[in-house]
Amino acid sequence: MTDEDTNGQFDIGGMFRNSATITFVVEILSVLVMVGSVSAWYIGGFLDIIAPEIQILLLMIGCIITLVVFLAAFSFFLRFSRRLSNAVVGPGLEQVRMNAPRVKGVIFIYALLVMTMFITGVYTWYLTDLWFLQPWAESHTSISLRIFGYALGAFFISFLVQVIVALIGRTSTRLIVEVLDADDSEFLK
Repeated sequence: MTDEDTNGQFDIGGMFRNSATITFVVEILSVLVMVGSVSAWYIGGFLDIIAPEIQILLLMIGCIITLVVFLAAFSFFLRFSRRLSNAVVGPGLEQVRMNAPRVKGVIFIYALLVMTMFITGVYTWYLTDLWFLQPWAESHTSISLRIFGYALGAFFISFLVQVIVALIGRTSTRLIVEVLDADDSEFLK
């Protein structure tokens, strides 16, 4: 079944929740990548003086630590995912009629705002990367620092989108409920 079925119903609550959840997952993954890339940059300088057997041992320990951190992040995500989705969409709004007047306008403006915030975030990260992160990584000739810059960009962009989703999602759901209530009361007159 699609979001918009044959009755013209659209799962607006699912749209807001999915937007918030996707950005939250991107934030968690980007933080893990940032920590890993900075750790690799710091450790990379010491690997030349360590024996190959110890390097293999350190690699295995690093994999164990990464998996434990990933499991902790996954647990954090599961714990706060429901709270995040409840903060974005209030109770009582799941599906709305797309043929109701002004509902399409609210959804379109919401989508336009999220897209504009995404584009603004990408451009801001691009400028930051161009002026600061890329020269920093090139000065150290480090691929790890470049990966850190990309992960920082992913975190920044998803954080901006998540802020818009959280702030506007709640407001948009209230607005849609008011629009639907106003349409129902006009219909009953």
